Amino acid sequence: MNDSAFQWLTEHVSPPGTLACGLCRPDGEFICHSVNEAYPVAAIEKLLGDFDALTAAASADSAGPKWITWSFEQGQVRLVERPDGWRFAVVVRNEPTAGPALDSLSQKFLTASLAA
Repeated sequence: MNDSAFQWLTEHVSPPGTLACGLCRPDGEFICHSVNEAYPVAAIEKLLGDFDALTAAASADSAGPKWITWSFEQGQVRLVERPDGWRFAVVVRNEPTAGPALDSLSQKFLTASLAA
């Protein structure tokens, strides 16, 4: 496990409403955390594993958005990919502060120092 990535995840992904989150290293290793049994670690790993298919479905433009967000009845899913191959997924519930915090959290991930 990559200590800097695990540390980043535990330090930054604790905003109100976070249900589960995870990172995928460029080599495909997952670092995931769940705080709600409705969104287990296996679900976040599946999101990260299906990243290419999910992002291709959302945008055919290779220079597309830095991140993609899906809303669902209970909350939102955010997927972010960095040029160095790191990927991030987070699921938040519908709370007044959870959704708006996703952009700031995504920017932090894009600029985080994560050693591969």
